Amino acid sequence: MSREERALFCPGVEKSALKADEPHKWSTAEGCGRQRTTTTLKTHWVCPSIFIMAMVRINYQSGVSSSPIGSPGGTVLTRAMGKITFKENTRIATWNVKGMMELGKAHNITQEMKRLKVKILGISEARWKGTGKTVIQDTTIYYSGCPESETSNYYGVAIAVDKNTSNSVKHFLPLSDRVALLQLNAQSRLLNIIQVYAPTGDKSIEEVEEFYKDVETAMKQTKSRDITIVLGDFNAKVGESLQNECMGRFGLGERNDRGDRLLQFCQEHKMVLTNTLFKLPKRRLYTWRSPADKSGRLIRNQIDFISINQRYRNAVKSAKTYPGAEVGSDHSILIAEIRMKLKKLIQNKRQPHLDVKKLSDIRTKGNVCQEINENLETINVNIMPEQVEESWRKIKIALLEPCEKHLQRTRQKKEKDWMTDHILHLMETRQKLKASNADKTKIKELQNKIRYECRRAKEQWLTLKCEEIEHLQMMHDSHNMHKKIRELTGAKKQATHYLLNDNGDIIIETSEQIQLWEQYIEQLFDDERESVENIESPPSGPEILKEEISYAIQNIKRGKAPGPDELSGDVFQLIDDKHLNKLAHLFNLVYSSGTIPDDWLKSTFITLPKKQNAKKCEEHRTISLMSHTLKIFLKVIHKRINKKLDENISNTQFGFRNGFGTREALFAYNVMVQRCLDVNQDVYACFIDYNKAFDKVRHTLLINILREENIDTRDIQILKNLYFEQKAEIRIRSETSKELKIKRGVRQGCVLSPLLFNIYSERIMAKALEEENGGIVINGTSINNLRYADDAVILAENIEDLQRMLNKVIDASEEFGLSLNAKKTKYMVITKRHIPPEQLFARQDRIEQVNAYTYLGSRVKYQCGIPS
Repeated sequence: MSREERALFCPGVEKSALKADEPHKWSTAEGCGRQRTTTTLKTHWVCPSIFIMAMVRINYQSGVSSSPIGSPGGTVLTRAMGKITFKENTRIATWNVKGMMELGKAHNITQEMKRLKVKILGISEARWKGTGKTVIQDTTIYYSGCPESETSNYYGVAIAVDKNTSNSVKHFLPLSDRVALLQLNAQSRLLNIIQVYAPTGDKSIEEVEEFYKDVETAMKQTKSRDITIVLGDFNAKVGESLQNECMGRFGLGERNDRGDRLLQFCQEHKMVLTNTLFKLPKRRLYTWRSPADKSGRLIRNQIDFISINQRYRNAVKSAKTYPGAEVGSDHSILIAEIRMKLKKLIQNKRQPHLDVKKLSDIRTKGNVCQEINENLETINVNIMPEQVEESWRKIKIALLEPCEKHLQRTRQKKEKDWMTDHILHLMETRQKLKASNADKTKIKELQNKIRYECRRAKEQWLTLKCEEIEHLQMMHDSHNMHKKIRELTGAKKQATHYLLNDNGDIIIETSEQIQLWEQYIEQLFDDERESVENIESPPSGPEILKEEISYAIQNIKRGKAPGPDELSGDVFQLIDDKHLNKLAHLFNLVYSSGTIPDDWLKSTFITLPKKQNAKKCEEHRTISLMSHTLKIFLKVIHKRINKKLDENISNTQFGFRNGFGTREALFAYNVMVQRCLDVNQDVYACFIDYNKAFDKVRHTLLINILREENIDTRDIQILKNLYFEQKAEIRIRSETSKELKIKRGVRQGCVLSPLLFNIYSERIMAKALEEENGGIVINGTSINNLRYADDAVILAENIEDLQRMLNKVIDASEEFGLSLNAKKTKYMVITKRHIPPEQLFARQDRIEQVNAYTYLGSRVKYQCGIPS
């Protein structure tokens, strides 16, 4: 501020204090790199409000701004945002807990979090496998460990947040078993928590650099205006040194190479180590104590750190260890108190499904049943084709209104786990003994007692669960019985919470993931399909009878997730025989006109990972949720066309047919191979794998095939309109995509899809191998293929015949839109003699020869066909 400006805004200041040559006194906050341009003025009287306005004006014009988080008073001045006030402190901590595999360890950690009022706790060396989240005592723990398949689980990181803070969590990004990122909503910006566990001193430089590479990947997901905190066990010593922008004056020990690497990282990303900023007793600075540490020989180090953006360093009120905290670790918890306010994440909550389980209550079921049939009694179904949509809307409302009234989903009370209050009290007592420096023998005895009580409580809890499962078995409630078993023993494939695009970039925003899924779905189901000519022949096909609908409703699976119309198959079972006529009128109106209600044409895709750490769209499978009303309607169609189509499918197809299955397919394969071996005939078998065969069916060819099979014209018209007018949306978490056109593939989850694919693949094999003389001869009959849906095996007596037949199958498949997956397609020679390796090709790709192959879940070998 110039002399004139000071005189203008501070009229009470003595002129002697405004001289240009008056020496300025600069004050620097301890442990802080930024200097405050505060001038000490001798004044009789100063107007505080005018003085502050002047400072804001000068700072704004000069482009100088304070930290956007705030000064120690919590008030911030920024050029872009103006004044922001943070009124509460948030305690963020990190702790190397030396593993969470021990029974009761996780509960102990959450108990200490509550005692110390820690909202966010980064955990090093968690030693949990896989990735995901779990809830323990209202504390949500996000974890990132090694893959489930690995035998070692030594590393692993986790981030625990308390009940209130969990509402602010936006994204979780598990990058490796040493690095994980958690993003939370803070006031007006994001809070990024990057928890790390660096390699120990005995690890190679390459492993250390790989670790920092993962940390860099996490940093790329942050923005400069975000609050970014990198914390954890760095296994590094920064030592005592002069203050700089990356650390304060209160580090401990002598700096080592890993400390240099840590400071290099802080310098590159403008971070500051908060637990070196404050002058504290050394016991509040040490984070690790050696097992050899004794009263006469102290072996302690500062190797855990909490770092924050330099621009937010003034928001840190304190950073120190709490040696009295106890979880059986040689590390002390390090807690930083930061002035910030977390903000609850507002999500787009979709309408929850109706709770059809309430229909098991006789009274509720009676009320819903009565109201549904009363509603159906009052409506009239239009008979005009152009009023199909209106007729369906009336029936849907008549069914939905009673369900929404009586079957609203209520929040289920969380089931208590095995931990008891007695054990928690023992843990609290152990902590107090340690804090009071009690006799170690007494602490060890208490520790052994805690372990014993944990084992006993867990065993009693498991016994109770097993008794519940046995009771459900006695009640013939197989659905809930298997659900209970999965809760106890099932290993879920946890989603990675992020996707990789074509460039390998990490996508964590839900909206961006939806865009990626839209591109993938559009590309997967895109096809330049030709329009199918309208059917000119007279309509054929009898009317749909009420008995057909009743049979379809009784055979629909119960307890399944509904489609976009929110009507479950369980609801249709409440319609009495008298009012099924209303549904029959609607079905016949749709059947005769070919007009399908819009709700029936919509599907919702839910994505599920095929494997652990699935990171790309193609590594997921999509589960389609479709209208249960359409399912009932198509069950009627299926019963009508099944017999006619099944008669035209050869006996070498074992998939989705009555009287056929995987056991029959394996038995046929083994018998044929054994027969050939008995007469010293070699068998050349090529196991074909298609790229997403069910998703590549061409609709135009499918409709033409149905016409050639003499299916009733009304059935063809329904299938044509269903496939050419269908649309789908993708649901990621609670958000959905735009509606997408599905231009190829059979409908996932549709009762007709297996039958339609079988007749489609039958045409492919007929075109390729019908006139083929190759194959193996059994009882005078030549057999050249075996199939279970899209899993096909081509059989030949020599490599030349096998190559020729494979070429024909590839040509025919491509003509029908299917492509071979050369990497997963294998071939095997089953023989009693030694045959030198021979080459088989799919176009330009060489097919691998194997000695064993997993076919339909069984391992078949080259010596004989008997599975192992």
